[in-house]
Amino acid sequence: MSNINKAQQEALNTLDGPVLIIAGPGSGKTFTLVERIVKLIQVKGVQPESILVVTFTEKAARELTTRISNRLLELKIDLNLNEMYLGTFHSICLRILEENQQYTRLKRSFTLYDQFDQQFLLFKKMKEFAEIENFHFLIKEEQSRWNQASELLILLNKVTEEALTSEALKEAPDIEVAILGECLEKYHKLLEENNALDFSTIQYETLTLLERQPTVVLELQQKLKYLMVDEYQDTNTIQERILKLLMGEAQNLCVVGDDDQGLYRFRGATIRNILEFPKNFDEHKCKQIQLTTNYRSHPDIVNFFGQWMERLEWGSGTNRFRYDKNIRAREDEFPEVPSVIKVEAEGREEWYEENYQFLLSLKSDGLTDWNQVAFLFRSVQSDRAVGLANYLEEKGIPVYSPRSNQFFDREEIKLLIGLFIFLFPQYFNIRKWNENLKLAIWDYYDQQCIPSIKEELQKPENQDLLKWAQERARTHYQLVENTDYAFTALFYQALQFPLFSKYFSDEALSGLDKGRAARNLSKFSSLLAKFEHLHYVTVISREFVDKNLTDLFNQYFRFLKDGGIGEYEDDSEYAPSGCVSFLTIHQSKGLEYPVVVTCSLEGVPRKSYNDLDEILENNYSIC
Repeated sequence: MSNINKAQQEALNTLDGPVLIIAGPGSGKTFTLVERIVKLIQVKGVQPESILVVTFTEKAARELTTRISNRLLELKIDLNLNEMYLGTFHSICLRILEENQQYTRLKRSFTLYDQFDQQFLLFKKMKEFAEIENFHFLIKEEQSRWNQASELLILLNKVTEEALTSEALKEAPDIEVAILGECLEKYHKLLEENNALDFSTIQYETLTLLERQPTVVLELQQKLKYLMVDEYQDTNTIQERILKLLMGEAQNLCVVGDDDQGLYRFRGATIRNILEFPKNFDEHKCKQIQLTTNYRSHPDIVNFFGQWMERLEWGSGTNRFRYDKNIRAREDEFPEVPSVIKVEAEGREEWYEENYQFLLSLKSDGLTDWNQVAFLFRSVQSDRAVGLANYLEEKGIPVYSPRSNQFFDREEIKLLIGLFIFLFPQYFNIRKWNENLKLAIWDYYDQQCIPSIKEELQKPENQDLLKWAQERARTHYQLVENTDYAFTALFYQALQFPLFSKYFSDEALSGLDKGRAARNLSKFSSLLAKFEHLHYVTVISREFVDKNLTDLFNQYFRFLKDGGIGEYEDDSEYAPSGCVSFLTIHQSKGLEYPVVVTCSLEGVPRKSYNDLDEILENNYSIC
């Protein structure tokens, strides 16, 4: 504790009442949070179950729990942290709902939809939404069903996270808002029919519970003595309202964040929450503390950041969108090395080569693993990013690019889908329920997947796979009784054959591909399991096999491909060994790399909202 700075000490000494901590990058924010929690326990005698700590991600929650536990262990304080309300907003709200389920609409064994489930539900039901009068004013008809579902999902999540009700929206004079109200009502009915919650309605149902059940609120206020929220700049309206209810009259609410890092407005977050936080309390009651010493970066990087931020337009007076702050590097001796450099070239190919040579120079200077390098783009799907990735891989430098929408372009995935089509020959007889029907994904199956697997099955080394596939195909085509397996079991059976097992060999896992194919096959298995879960498939049955196949190939895979699903991501290994990472700015948040190449500092931030968003925020949101 001897190395604690003055601002951090002030944060530890201010335990009661509202506190706003503006924590610049690398300023020891997590350290301060941990020490604050430990002090509440050690000095004030607060029990873990009386502390609520909100983090932005599950990974951050796990890290915080580990660091608190280790710190208490150092102090020889034996406490069970399992009772602490520590996690994301969604996990904490879900806990509150489960503890008070009798006061909610939820029945036993309710289902929790993730974003994938949510969008797939809308995708399947889009025809019903399109029947709402004047629906085309809200969602344009001349786009794919996936895009329609995606657009509607964003709008439904936005109004839910703003705690707007369908009743209020339906009465709106703006026709688009009124139609959105109809859609919201229909969507909530679908959730209720399926006894389900999604990530947005977890918070909405929690707010509804707290507003309608005073006894529940009072019990929680008496129980939760101290509240802390990390990444407060990324909170939304409904989260702010839940916090205000939980903090009660004691107002022991400490929020930590950085207005410069507000990235998630497209998810419903509003920078307003952190900028106006002190206004929620009596004048001068909210303590404001700034952590401005950067302990992570070289002074050249810190100074470059400060100069770059100063060049941006932040407004003025009451409309200023940033707290004044001066981020500075820690006082220490630093190596005399260039820490901020610019890589540029005349043309695209020359730029690729400059980046390649830059990477080689890092290697010659002692870089031990490519995973120490991250390239940040506005979009990993841009021509520039994809071109550079291909260039580097051709030169022998593997690239890990999650969410780059290349999943269905991978050879292992085309082979697997081709094999599944081979296993169910009746699919060609049933896939076209309308004579004039033509789905774009059929071209993908017919021109890429089927030729790929056909070529492999003709090779002598794959004759065992061919024999197995032929036997299974005959069984499925002339199905007389239910099998004792479903689609995922077929997937795992296929993995025993060399065509697929080779992707899991030591050579594949440690070679140039660095296990990329194995990770994608793992994702394919989870997607199949998700399909079976969503469609209640436990076996391949004579009665439902045709429907299951059209649902799988005509709808489910089509939904995934149209949506541009990304490759496998592992939260515990965000930078696989041996690979350079290609990420968006949003994906990189919370991660640290020794070397970062930023490819669009000169770019103008994209507008993350449209005219309807502005109408909702200006005329209907509760501020």
